[in-house]
Amino acid sequence: MSGRFAAEVGVVLIAAVMAVSCSQQPPIVLPPGAPTAPVTAEAPSPEPAPASNFGGSAPGSLISAEPIEDIAVDITELGATATRVVYRSTSGVTGEPTEVSGTVVIPGGTAPEGGWPIVSYGHGTTGVLEACGPSRYANLLGSAPIIAALALNGFAVTMTDYQGLGLAGSYHPYLDSKTFGYNMIDAVRAARNFMPTLSSRWAAYGVSLGGMAAWAASDRNAEYGDGLELVGTAAMVPVSDMTGLADAAANETMTRAQYPLLMYALHTLAISHPEMNLDDYRSGFAKERWDDLLECVPPGSLEVPELQTRLQASDLKPVSREATDRLRGYLSEMALPKQRSTTPLLVMYGGEDELILESWTEKALQRACDFGDVVEYELHPGEGHGNLDSSRSMPWVKSMFAGQRPVDTCELNR
Repeated sequence: MSGRFAAEVGVVLIAAVMAVSCSQQPPIVLPPGAPTAPVTAEAPSPEPAPASNFGGSAPGSLISAEPIEDIAVDITELGATATRVVYRSTSGVTGEPTEVSGTVVIPGGTAPEGGWPIVSYGHGTTGVLEACGPSRYANLLGSAPIIAALALNGFAVTMTDYQGLGLAGSYHPYLDSKTFGYNMIDAVRAARNFMPTLSSRWAAYGVSLGGMAAWAASDRNAEYGDGLELVGTAAMVPVSDMTGLADAAANETMTRAQYPLLMYALHTLAISHPEMNLDDYRSGFAKERWDDLLECVPPGSLEVPELQTRLQASDLKPVSREATDRLRGYLSEMALPKQRSTTPLLVMYGGEDELILESWTEKALQRACDFGDVVEYELHPGEGHGNLDSSRSMPWVKSMFAGQRPVDTCELNR
């Protein structure tokens, strides 16, 4: 998670190596001598768009769609089109209907038989405020390069902003996996309502917080994904089970990378749990500059990174054991997984991750294996949240669309 969390996760898409940063968003890191953009003689023109389906109250129903005219050149040079959509989804906290914004990117050229397959991409942390929705920005707050690469690989891409980001009317339930899973699945429905000729076959792909969103889509798919065919889910350095943050805060052993994550979680937990006293978890500089520290980076205050360096562990220490227990319970309620996934997963994580500790990810993986999930998981010793080599992730996604049999590391280790 860069900006806030300094994340760069390498992802091989076609011939170029791309890294993921900007609160888990992707700047491009190319091999020496490689071109800085895909080289094409002439960008293909998109097919004529069929009429979109607007209206309705079901999850994924399309409320509005408007072209993103100033979308980053990474996307326009491919002949792809980008559209900001607003669609209906469901709160994982209350079960009530919500409205969520996002981005749909359609490749240029002629779609394959059956329509463009879809990747629902989960972006990393951009903040917890309305202004932090990627669909509001030409560069999609750092996600434009990886979305362009996915389009170049022959996928229509849909990226939810997540509830509460980019759109007024509801708050952002940071770390609530159930909400994120619903938002990811409904983003696919919204994309198909925008362009009805898109395939019903799709994959979930995400990094860090987006890894949680992708994993959560798999977790919720059996009960919520009717009418769609999820072929597989790739979760890179996923935020999965952050229960350990409560004890780390109490023991003053959090890493600096974890400070903003806990602040975001506390901010939204105080909304979803009105009985929670936020001042039981913040003091000193954190309490004094709380609102400033929550600004989006980017595009908020350039002062925020400097403010973060002035935080102390004691500023985020729960006031009592009871407060710690309460926080641990809240985080456990939001953790992954909650139930058996019915489609394959790929989970890649680092042994030197200072944001999401190896033991935390392995706790979630153990539950997944106990549920009977088919999970191919890889620990990368010596790699962290910002330098994980996830080069196999895109070939794995393609193999799931091709119907290849996935590796089940859970079964191999039983």
